[in-house]
Amino acid sequence: MKAIVNGNLYTPDQVLARGTVLIEDEWITGVGSADALTVPPEAEVIDAEGMAVVPGFIDLHLHGLRGHDAMGPDLAQVIRELPAFGVTTFLATTLTLPREETLAALQAMADVLDWPPSGAQGVGIHLEGPFLSPTRQGMATPDWFEPLTWDSFQAFQQAARGHIRLVTFAPEVGEAMACIPHLTGAGVLAAIGHSSATFEQVAQAVQLGLCHASHTFNAMRPLHHREPGVVGAVMYFDQIVAQLIADGVHIHPAVMAILLRVKGVERVALVSDAAPLAGLPDGEYEWEHKPVFVRDGACRLADGTLASAHALLDAGVRNLVELVGLPLEQALVPATRIAAEVLGLRKGRLAPGYDADIVLLDGDLRPVLTLVRGETVFETEE
Repeated sequence: MKAIVNGNLYTPDQVLARGTVLIEDEWITGVGSADALTVPPEAEVIDAEGMAVVPGFIDLHLHGLRGHDAMGPDLAQVIRELPAFGVTTFLATTLTLPREETLAALQAMADVLDWPPSGAQGVGIHLEGPFLSPTRQGMATPDWFEPLTWDSFQAFQQAARGHIRLVTFAPEVGEAMACIPHLTGAGVLAAIGHSSATFEQVAQAVQLGLCHASHTFNAMRPLHHREPGVVGAVMYFDQIVAQLIADGVHIHPAVMAILLRVKGVERVALVSDAAPLAGLPDGEYEWEHKPVFVRDGACRLADGTLASAHALLDAGVRNLVELVGLPLEQALVPATRIAAEVLGLRKGRLAPGYDADIVLLDGDLRPVLTLVRGETVFETEE
């Protein structure tokens, strides 16, 4: 048994000053004030010393970090290193490569997910491409795109041994619209992204089961007062949970605030979209068979196109507090509880019966200690 004491608990629905969290094996068994909970004498005590005690961060859109690509066997190292950034759960996200490379990478990812090392919990794969619109390619290579069909998806899912849990696609391309009920029926989340769909096309997709949007505002038809586009539809339909990259590069802080005011923190999922170059020093690197330049906190192609993000999810939480002005308890909701609800996991809350995925944050909101299912997987030397 473990007990975290003297911390300010962000459940995140309420804040308990100088509270206590009790952990038995992999689960939280008690959360409350020091007066209400008795710490058993045999418990290992972790003194939070006034730090913020929060649920572990959950990242639905992550390509890698520190030179390690989540799309392939190096996923194992991604799992080991993520807890240093407060991430306890994530979806390993692909990018568009030639079909045979993608199938081989999915098989390698499945091998790691079936036998993972200690670290953050990879709970599945987010397939971002190749079912995208060439008019909204972002950094992806249109030569490797293909229309979404149920047969094509099944080929990828077979290679991934059933680990694909979320698919980003352009519903207006080919037969993609007809695939949405098949995806949802198979328990796979249908997400719009890299799309030039009209508002009416998104409305049709929502009726069929579309429920998620990848990196909102980026690589999608923008809002116009006569054609609301994908962005307008994402903000309009409550059925859609909108991913938000809050690195301060992909989206202006005022636009972050607009999205959060319109959707509310309950319908936004904070993501990093971190590249394998996230956390590396400035310089020239290679990713997706292309040169990528890391400068000034951003990853870009030679023409200036953003190539995913250089920041991890903890930076996104800090930015919601520092740049957008949210109180910490609100900033945590899209980074923890909403992402857990999207995936149907007993995570994302400090509450009895939930997984003991917990992070201690210092006064600068930087991770000091990370627990995944009750196991300490990261701790600063200090």
